[in-house]
Amino acid sequence: MLPELLKQKKIKSIFLKEEEYFDVADIKKNHPDLKIDVSRIILVKKLQFIKAEGVSLVSDFDNTIKNIFKNKK
Repeated sequence: MLPELLKQKKIKSIFLKEEEYFDVADIKKNHPDLKIDVSRIILVKKLQFIKAEGVSLVSDFDNTIKNIFKNKK
């Protein structure tokens, strides 16, 4: 995903070594329409960050799988 799109969604970010990283916790908490490639997460002082390339939109397939495995209460 493009960094500009993540900025438009107002996702928290930081710059490390002139590269922009986005806050994984913010994405998980506030943006259920996005999914994260967990293999691209980096840790900085016990916080998780990811580059924009590791973030994508949730697909219809992802939603279908999620609904199949939802706990029925």
